[in-house]
Amino acid sequence: MRVISLLTWLVLTLVAPAHAQSPEITANRSDVIRLLGEIPDFALIRREYEALGYSGEKLDLAVEQAGLLYRDPVLAGYLADQLIAAYQSPESVNRNSGGLVIGLIRRGLGHLNTRELRYYYRVEQIMLQSLPERTCGRAVRDQLSPEKFSELVTRLAAGFTVESLREYYRIQAKAARFGVTHKPVLLSVAKSIEIEDRVNGRLAEKIERSENSRALLNAIGNLERARNKQACQIGRLFMEAVMELKGRELRETLIYMSLP
Repeated sequence: MRVISLLTWLVLTLVAPAHAQSPEITANRSDVIRLLGEIPDFALIRREYEALGYSGEKLDLAVEQAGLLYRDPVLAGYLADQLIAAYQSPESVNRNSGGLVIGLIRRGLGHLNTRELRYYYRVEQIMLQSLPERTCGRAVRDQLSPEKFSELVTRLAAGFTVESLREYYRIQAKAARFGVTHKPVLLSVAKSIEIEDRVNGRLAEKIERSENSRALLNAIGNLERARNKQACQIGRLFMEAVMELKGRELRETLIYMSLP
């Protein structure tokens, strides 16, 4: 979220000038955590969610989730450590807190149970299905910034039921905490190749059954230069192929998709 990113950066600037004059000074971790905890109280955050289509109980849930990074002891502590470390190396600072959150979630996804993991990626599948072809194609080609991707998912989630939104937020928070407390789940090279062969085979079958199979085959060979229409269709078919998997094959594939 744009407002949250800017407010997070503001916390850093509150102590950066003093530190720039005295590199030996160590920022007080508890003070940084306290300042971070005050960020969700800004009215601008609530207004931004309203602009994205949230209202009523869903708006309250969204604002609460936005504040999670700053008030959850595990996540707020991690972010404070990142900010303090940035004092020592300002050039390494990541001003995109949305990207930071997504990175933590991705790191922790492999530790979720299979139902939760599938639920998370089902949301991404629905997003691809609902996006205009141009935006969908850019997403498939990984041409959207983490902040823009997060905004698209956030806008989509405004249409969820309260129960579905609460569950999605719970899964996000759980994955983010795992991203702090656990190392990412990794796969062997042999297992990765096995998964790629499995999914590619299923995707190839779907492409062959498509009316524009020749165009899709040409596009998949050079996806970065493909038209948005073909890239989007390939992405949607890929997610269909994955979500049709069951049991161990499904879990392995979703973990593969979550690799850092």
